[in-house]
Amino acid sequence: MGEKAPRRWYPILMIVMCIRLVLQAAISFRAAPKAVYITFSQFAAVKNQPIPTHKSIIRWLTQIGLYKLSCSKEQGDDWALIIDNSVQIGTQKCLVILGTRLNNFRGKALTFEDMEILIMELHEKSDAEVVCEALEKAQKKVGKALMVCADDGPDLRGGIVAFCKKYNVGRVFDVVHKIGTFLKKILEKDPEWQAFSSMAAEAKKKMQQTQAAHLAPPNQRTKSRFLNIEILVRWGINALAITEMRNHPDKELFERYCGWIHQYKGLVERLKQFDLISRHTREYIREYGVSNISGEHIEIVLNTAMDSLKFNMEACEYAGQLIDFLHEQSKIVPNGQTWIGSSEIIESLFGKLKCLEQDQSKGGFTSLVLGVAACVGKIDVNLVKTAMAKIRTKDVDAWTREQMNETLLSKRRKSFGRWKKEKRNKKVVQESSGIYLGEAVGF
Repeated sequence: MGEKAPRRWYPILMIVMCIRLVLQAAISFRAAPKAVYITFSQFAAVKNQPIPTHKSIIRWLTQIGLYKLSCSKEQGDDWALIIDNSVQIGTQKCLVILGTRLNNFRGKALTFEDMEILIMELHEKSDAEVVCEALEKAQKKVGKALMVCADDGPDLRGGIVAFCKKYNVGRVFDVVHKIGTFLKKILEKDPEWQAFSSMAAEAKKKMQQTQAAHLAPPNQRTKSRFLNIEILVRWGINALAITEMRNHPDKELFERYCGWIHQYKGLVERLKQFDLISRHTREYIREYGVSNISGEHIEIVLNTAMDSLKFNMEACEYAGQLIDFLHEQSKIVPNGQTWIGSSEIIESLFGKLKCLEQDQSKGGFTSLVLGVAACVGKIDVNLVKTAMAKIRTKDVDAWTREQMNETLLSKRRKSFGRWKKEKRNKKVVQESSGIYLGEAVGF
């Protein structure tokens, strides 16, 4: 299969193949070697090629991630930074800053390949000082940041404001979180919405082990629920469509469990209008970003959508809030420039990390968090060759100790394994003194 990787038993192409299977095909670490073996076994030329274990692939992934995190970045004066925190079980937060040159952002949604990992740090608390310092480190790596995009969470707000003021950097709010904030104000205290979501959750429990499981409402998130109401809204729209069809084969079955949907027809229509407005806004900003004319453009887009449907006053007010918000954002963007207005790319990256970790994500952060860094940018032969030459396993271990000190899994093993160690020590003492368990119980 060609040249071997530096200090490795396996060819570079084998490493590239395994890493791409994990990152791009979403195959688990244990399944990747099996997939390679099944494929190679069909061809005589590579039938006897040694196949790495899943542990080797994990080690390669973390080494590539650490290399991408620590390597030098392209210098420029048009960098855009996207920042957010990820949390798992425990007290630590993983602070990540992604960056991209604004010339990479031209009329298309951002992908992982467009991004660079600039900062990844784990902290017990994420206050203004920590966030501002991390942004300063990121800017030092790339030259000059023009803008920062993030949500308006309290853990990030103070640090971003301080950094932007100190270095005269633009601050753009993530449109998806703003949509969630506006919807929360409208729906959070709405008794009809609360009753509808409760009935849907109860119906889900009753239907999931029955013949009506395929008709059941979707799972509802307990956190950031108003960022994801479109899933429940679309179920409501489809549910009402079933009840209004004369000859639908599942109509009677659906009515048995969800006949209550009729009393929420008005609410579903309201939510449908909110969803349409949110979707048009989100898709426009995702693809075209924020410029000094975005406010005017989104106003045209939403007015066109409202003309096609008869929107109620509440939906018009909601659309007006989004238009006003984007008009404000447009004012800070210089003429001729397009800035990033959505941090969805970093949210997707955190979702990718959970996919890599699978059940391990329930045990807190480990060195596998470096998989976040490995996901962004390109994976090719030259990059893998350089990463394998420069980064060793001990470098990954040193970074893990520096960032995490001790993982939750390690602490758990020590705490729950202590009684076993004491039991073993006690047995050794008893055997050395001639006292056996059999004698103590009279055998």
